Amino acid sequence: MHSPTHQFELISHLVRRDFRLHYTGSVLGVLWSVALPLIQLLVFVFLFGKVVPLDIEDYPAFVFCALLPWTWFSSSAGSAGGLFTGNRDLLRRPNFAPATLIVVNTLSNLLTYLVSLPILLGVLALHGRPPTTAVLAFPLLVLFQGILLVGLGLAIATLNVFYRDVGHLTGVALSLLFYLIPIFYRPLEPGGAYSGLLLWNPIARLIQGYRDIFFYQRVPDWESMVFCGAASLVAAGAGYWIYLRQRPHVMDAL
Repeated sequence: MHSPTHQFELISHLVRRDFRLHYTGSVLGVLWSVALPLIQLLVFVFLFGKVVPLDIEDYPAFVFCALLPWTWFSSSAGSAGGLFTGNRDLLRRPNFAPATLIVVNTLSNLLTYLVSLPILLGVLALHGRPPTTAVLAFPLLVLFQGILLVGLGLAIATLNVFYRDVGHLTGVALSLLFYLIPIFYRPLEPGGAYSGLLLWNPIARLIQGYRDIFFYQRVPDWESMVFCGAASLVAAGAGYWIYLRQRPHVMDAL
């Protein structure tokens, strides 16, 4: 059994390696982590700022605040399905916990998010929305989202070993979820016909929390924070339960 220090060093090494491998061999390298969200932002600004105007003030800043955490979420959840099936040799090493791959995947994609934060702050500054003390709540949202992603990742990666459809279904679910979450449009009014899609959706509330912090320059309401924290812990517990129950059979299935 490895010590906590050894586990920390292992995870740190794997996160750095995974982050580098994402951009190895490309001309722009790590700049792709910034370029891709910016390209998406430009598309949204053109479509919903010019072609089909949504009349949202400071629209580039409004979108970018939500687009970055969504990219972290979708990249982590979308790649989770292949983490166990694509790392058979690593999983066969003595004393290597497969769950480590989920943590590494989550942190590696978080690093991409953090690299893009200076661009977000620049966009906000251009629209006269500098950071306020509300930014102190940012680490708490990151923690909640990280816990949520680890739980979902454990469930997706484990189940995909036995049912390879899970990875494909995750991709479909993420495509649908993108349009159900108010990333490029305003949140639904409370009490509306479909407001429950936001009310009971932890990632939607998390993304709204990031927008509160950066765009509206206010601390997210505590009801949402408590809900996000509780939902993240439930997801982590459920994912870990699935992982522990199926872990003895994972290597046989691989």
